[in-house]
Amino acid sequence: MRLPVWKRKAMHGEAVLETSEAAGETSQHDTFLQLMEQYEPALRRLAGAYLQQGADRDDLFQEIAVALWQAIPRFRGESSERTWLYRIAHNVAISSAAKQHRRGRTEQTMPERFDHASVARDAEEEVLRAEKLRLLNESIQHLPVIDRQIILLHLEGLRYAEIEEITGLSETAIATRLTRIREKLRGQIHSMEVGDQ
Repeated sequence: MRLPVWKRKAMHGEAVLETSEAAGETSQHDTFLQLMEQYEPALRRLAGAYLQQGADRDDLFQEIAVALWQAIPRFRGESSERTWLYRIAHNVAISSAAKQHRRGRTEQTMPERFDHASVARDAEEEVLRAEKLRLLNESIQHLPVIDRQIILLHLEGLRYAEIEEITGLSETAIATRLTRIREKLRGQIHSMEVGDQ
């Protein structure tokens, strides 16, 4: 059975958004579903980088989804679909994280459990990989907001020009900041690894 065009586009990373004048036959609902199918994993990673607790991350993902739904009719094609989507998602995430910080939440976060099959041949490697990923995520969460935004966009594979469109920083400033961010993350991760032993 042949997939519908929008599903093929989503699978191959092609743009699914059209300007409101060109949208014609594609409904807002279909467009939204296509965007979610294509970008949900990235948006969930973004939410996890801003908020630590599972329920908070899920709430933030829902806020981002609502903001995207509301913004679809206003898409004018002045930037790429991906840039437009990440700009909205990061703005919502920054606002949501700031609201939580202002509320002065003092809840202790429980580290997320990693359930691994002990019978797997490379179970030890998988546990080590998961631990490194956890340390990276934890380190990213402690970065200042603009640094967090830059590294997340970079990790999602956006080019410097796209990051410039979203953040307003020049490509040179982004390159410089990325170098500093990487050094800072390496240092933080090393400190956490040494501290664990």
